[in-house]
Amino acid sequence: MKRSTQLIIGACIVAATAAALPAGALAIEGFRGATWGDLRWHLPEEGDDNLVLNGWIRQGIDWAKWGNTTLNTYGILQYRWDTERLDWNNTFGPGVGIALDTYTMEGLVLSVGAEYIWESRILGDQEIEQKAVVYMGWYGWWDLKR
Repeated sequence: MKRSTQLIIGACIVAATAAALPAGALAIEGFRGATWGDLRWHLPEEGDDNLVLNGWIRQGIDWAKWGNTTLNTYGILQYRWDTERLDWNNTFGPGVGIALDTYTMEGLVLSVGAEYIWESRILGDQEIEQKAVVYMGWYGWWDLKR
C-alpha cells in the first residue's frame, strides 16, 4: 500500500475513533454536507453530440474550527455519465476524505485535502479502480456593481 493511501486511511481512522468517544469528550463543530454537479451537452460541428452528467455528494464532520477555516472528514459519492457510452465517462463510486476548508464572506472558498476513492466503471467490465487523490479546489464570486 502506498504511503499516500496509508495517510488518508489513517486520518479517517483517527476521525472515526474520535467520533466514537463519549459525548463531551470532543466538541464537534458541525455536520456539513455539500453537493456539486453539472450537466453539459457537447455539440461538435462534426461527429456525435454527447450529454455528460458529472458531480458528487459529500457529507462530513467539522472537527475543529479556526476563524473561517474548518478541519473536515467526510464520505463522498462521485458519479459521471454520458450518452456516448464512453467507459471513462460512466463511473460511480464512494470515497472518504479529509480537508481544510476556508470560507470568506468576501467571495472566496478554498479547500485543500486528500481523498481515497473506489471508482467503478458502470459499462463494460465494471472494473473498480482504487486511487488516492490530493487536491486543492477553489470557488469565488463577485458583483461588479458593488
